[in-house]
Amino acid sequence: MPSPYNYHFNEIAQSYIFTTVNGIEYKVAFILDYTFSAVSNIEIDHIYQLIIEKTTDAKEPLDRNVSATICALLSTFFDNERNTILYICDDGDQRAEVRFRKFNIWYAESELTDIVTKVDNVIVSENIAGSVKIYSSLLYHNENTNKETILDIYHSIEQILSEKP
Repeated sequence: MPSPYNYHFNEIAQSYIFTTVNGIEYKVAFILDYTFSAVSNIEIDHIYQLIIEKTTDAKEPLDRNVSATICALLSTFFDNERNTILYICDDGDQRAEVRFRKFNIWYAESELTDIVTKVDNVIVSENIAGSVKIYSSLLYHNENTNKETILDIYHSIEQILSEKP
């Protein structure tokens, strides 16, 4: 059974930081996100973007303790039932789909499935340069009293981004 790495909160970076046995450093941040409020014109609080950044350039071999650490951080994050995560996979290096699949596996193999619902969307957005796929997930606590509103807004974002210019 994988076990989480020791991590600490870095006040300056506003991130949780941990280093693997292979010397690979990760930063995990929960950044307030105002997209839901902007799209809906409703004040929606406790919405965060999850940022997972590998800060070391070396290639990371398969390490299940990384997923255990991310899931431990998420579990603590969801101690507050009102918290919601919007996870968007960065595609700067054309690896968004790989990140999306990996995150799905982490979630599916975690104990989070007992208390947190995850909704996935692959949104095709049309722009001047062509179409872009946006790999996203929404995670919310099953006891979140705003979950219906949050889901409605999440799907409206999908509709807005899917519209042709």
